[in-house]
Amino acid sequence: MSEAGGAKRPLLLYVNTPFCNSKCHFCDWVVKVPIGDLRLGPESEGRRGHLDALKIQIAEQAPALTERYQPELMYWGGGTASILSCEEIQTLHGAMAGSFDMSGILEATIESSPESLTLEKLTLLRGLGFNRISIGVQSFSDARLRMIGRAHSAVMAESSIELARQAGFDNINIDLIVGFPDQDLAEVEQMMRHAVSLPVNHYSIYAYRASEGTVLRRRLDRANAKTDLRNQLAAYQLASDILTEHGFPEYTFAYFGSPICQADLAYYQMKLDWIGFGSGAFSVIEGRMKGFSAGKLHSYIANPTTFDYDLSLAEESQAGSLIGFALTTPEGVDAKVFQERTGTSLWTALEYQDVKDYLDQLCQYGRLITDEAGIRFAREDIAKVFISMNWHEQPQQHGTVEGVPVELGMPTPAPV
Repeated sequence: MSEAGGAKRPLLLYVNTPFCNSKCHFCDWVVKVPIGDLRLGPESEGRRGHLDALKIQIAEQAPALTERYQPELMYWGGGTASILSCEEIQTLHGAMAGSFDMSGILEATIESSPESLTLEKLTLLRGLGFNRISIGVQSFSDARLRMIGRAHSAVMAESSIELARQAGFDNINIDLIVGFPDQDLAEVEQMMRHAVSLPVNHYSIYAYRASEGTVLRRRLDRANAKTDLRNQLAAYQLASDILTEHGFPEYTFAYFGSPICQADLAYYQMKLDWIGFGSGAFSVIEGRMKGFSAGKLHSYIANPTTFDYDLSLAEESQAGSLIGFALTTPEGVDAKVFQERTGTSLWTALEYQDVKDYLDQLCQYGRLITDEAGIRFAREDIAKVFISMNWHEQPQQHGTVEGVPVELGMPTPAPV
């Protein structure tokens, strides 16, 4: 969509909820969040303060946005977005609806965790216009769920899917993780065959990454143990084969089924702007990346209208991340889109030393295709490339600003 003739550009509205019921042992996002802030209840000063700050940020920033944009997508993430009470949900959605024209929203997603979902809450969400829900199941094994620090059981996971159906959701995603150090293929197959028997239409399959600072990584380090790349690749391929066999093809790395998630592709391919509200959220607006650093709840509450960082997408330090995320999709990096979004030629960015070093790493594992349209990996190589990249510690990029939330590599399990 173009602004020519007065037409407004599409916009993604993102709301971040930086709270969870547990500090999961695999999640690198919660490493940056003090446990005392992460597990705040709805009556706590921090939760109330965050909601008030959200309302201030929305009211302050919406007027300028509505002059140029029409919201088409909405995504509530976290943290755990579904941890919000019904009252908090109504208040927050009311602030959004009072500031933006929500009539053009095509896809509205909320991330959730099973233990935080009730029929009352799900019915409220569906009534407010949410038409897609993503549930952080991760596993159907109670032993595995305990090992990774989840706050729910396998029974709760299945019940949450059924409750979402009862509330009127017919677009349901579940997140699952494969490739834990002690997980054999029999466990993966059992999990996946059970998953495809459930009333779910979309699956996110993540290969476990031993991120620094997480509980599971510390356990591995203490035991001088390592995950097995060959096993991770085999586990992911097994999950992919079972999903494809049951009519859920992979449309981009880690995502299977239909309809495709428009918000995720907007994020990875950088094809439209978005505004991020809340502690830990970030935005891409008018060629700039700006946002609030993760783990700084009280800083956000004190000043919700001033971003912690504000960088041009044209800066050399951002190129590797933008290219890396786009390469997780079969379409890869579109040279025209990259030029439009960053103001920099893709071919210029490919000569940056950080980008060259990063692509050299990627190309150890897959075949990079280059033509006048852009660059991409052969579709059959994408999973191998980015699962293999889990084994590389994240490099310190030259010029990187602390708190910028994008990394080189692959998307990691959603922190819900």
